[in-house]
Amino acid sequence: MTDQPIFTGAAGAIIDLTIIGGGPTGIFAAFQCGMNNISCRVIESMPQLGGQLRALYPEKHIYDVAGFPEVPAASLVDSLWQQTERYSPEVVTGETVVSFRKLDNGNFEVSTDAGSVFESRALLLAAGLGAFSPRKLPQLGDISDLEGRSVFYAVKAKSDFEGKRVVIVGGGDSALDWTVGLQGVASDITLVHRMHEFQGHGKTAREVDEARDAGTIDVHLNTEVASIERRGEGIASVQLRRKNASVCTVEADRLLLLIGFKSNLGPIASWGLELVDNAVVVDAHMKTSVDGLYAAGDIASYQGKLKIIQTGLSDAAMAVRHSLTYIKPGEKIRHSFSSVKMAKAKKKEEEHA
Repeated sequence: MTDQPIFTGAAGAIIDLTIIGGGPTGIFAAFQCGMNNISCRVIESMPQLGGQLRALYPEKHIYDVAGFPEVPAASLVDSLWQQTERYSPEVVTGETVVSFRKLDNGNFEVSTDAGSVFESRALLLAAGLGAFSPRKLPQLGDISDLEGRSVFYAVKAKSDFEGKRVVIVGGGDSALDWTVGLQGVASDITLVHRMHEFQGHGKTAREVDEARDAGTIDVHLNTEVASIERRGEGIASVQLRRKNASVCTVEADRLLLLIGFKSNLGPIASWGLELVDNAVVVDAHMKTSVDGLYAAGDIASYQGKLKIIQTGLSDAAMAVRHSLTYIKPGEKIRHSFSSVKMAKAKKKEEEHA
């Protein structure tokens, strides 16, 4: 990924907007700050920007972002950062915001688990679904020693599955995507789903059906994983139990559990904001129940919300734009098309060259 400027220290200067969360929504919000001539700071709990795209499925292809027929998740993050870095936003990684305080002058002060304290004129929550952890299969007991070696909850590198016999569990988009995506990488692929039909995107489901009909993958519906057989430090096979109680064994080197994640807002849940279904309620201006505090992306809830990357980017633009009325009270906010703005900026650069 393109090098990111990392701010270190107990506190930075007072800036216009602190953005909590460095996923696609947070990065694009930082770009929008630059376009609107306000300073910003991004605070991300992970070691690097990118959120779930970077942490969970960097090699997964995304197909529903405007302008990209298809793009690997990590490449999308890189493109967003390349677009944003021209404005040199302040970036803090590896720290989790645990609390906020609204000061008497209307500014906001946030504190992190590392003891840092930052002040800004407004605040934007772009923390996605909060902290997330993979759903596991309780019937497998403690398999922590196998995790990241033989048992995986995401595909971070296809090389982990190269030439291996892989059992994939799940019926949603991720399970279907990687059933298709690991063909030609894994030596054998078996897809196991506890229901009678897939819940993922219709196009990918058809591709899985076609692969099954062609004999390149095996599919077990109405089936659950019952247990695993170990061999040394890895696994040798996976035992499956069908709804009719019959049992079969599939030889395997890798077990890929793609059955979703549990989200937890963490400290944000105790901030006194209005919540619905583990998300923060916002109005048409992306403002929360606290004046000057905005939310965008998956963490923001409003009527008709669609939780996709494209919507998060739109939310970010809306939130930053409307935050100007709080950051610069009384100042008339004028809209300027990006083409006009960038043309003026380039002209100034040429004049001072």
